[in-house]
Amino acid sequence: MSLEGYPNWIRGIDVFIGLVTIIVGAWILLSPDLVEATLVLAMAIGLFLIGVVRFGKGITMSGLTMTSRAMKILSGIGAIVLSILSFIFSSLTIVALISLLTFAIMILGISRIVVGYNEKTLSAWVRWMNILGGGIVFFFGFFAAILSGLGFFTLRLLISCAFMVLGLIRIAAASKGELT
Repeated sequence: MSLEGYPNWIRGIDVFIGLVTIIVGAWILLSPDLVEATLVLAMAIGLFLIGVVRFGKGITMSGLTMTSRAMKILSGIGAIVLSILSFIFSSLTIVALISLLTFAIMILGISRIVVGYNEKTLSAWVRWMNILGGGIVFFFGFFAAILSGLGFFTLRLLISCAFMVLGLIRIAAASKGELT
């Protein structure tokens, strides 16, 4: 689905959120003094922003299939709720909070796969980018949740990769005039 009929500010928001997501992912990976609590905060803020955008697009994009619209809305709500829960229940252990937030990452990955599969009006490269990128994001989120006991650096690596892939998908699609 091209950007025709959609305001330029949506494209700007996509690029901005994509850049923020990539920056958060790079910061998670490259910051040597990053502690677990800061990782949880960065993930929660990033996932909250991504959730708001997905929810907003699910509501406002009229050209989507019903399945894609539902996935955008539900994944947006899921990311928002899980990120807010991590703030509300900040007294949980870091492993529990990171696991909670990795479920939001997995939901976003599944949503990307479904949208890529269902939206026949998207160009082929955007559809494949969503399917492959969604699979990669789900994979990183899944392994971050399952392998949370392997160590903080492993978690940082998996989560930062998921964030950077999400950001790259958003920027690439917006820069080519595709709204995903």
